[in-house]
Amino acid sequence: MFFIILAADRPGALPLRLEHRQRHLDYWLAQGAAVKVAGAMLDGDSPDASPKGSSFLLEAQDEPAVRALLAADPFTIEGVFTGDFIVQPVRPAIGEWRRD
Repeated sequence: MFFIILAADRPGALPLRLEHRQRHLDYWLAQGAAVKVAGAMLDGDSPDASPKGSSFLLEAQDEPAVRALLAADPFTIEGVFTGDFIVQPVRPAIGEWRRD
């Protein structure tokens, strides 16, 4: 199954985000093909917009598996994320990562 995840940052978490960013990236890179696309959510659409959370499109067996991945993310462990994740199952129809 595929899941869209929205993970909001705690207010004022930018210094923590920057401090733990490489660990966060390394963690998700280690998940391999499960990560279809991921990146920062921004506080605007300007080139200098600041991150305010993260978004993911993941492939996982089920929602508990997704939540386990999120729980082990350094951003969760270090308190960057609020912990109030939106986890939404989706059925891909278009895109390079979809299955026919």
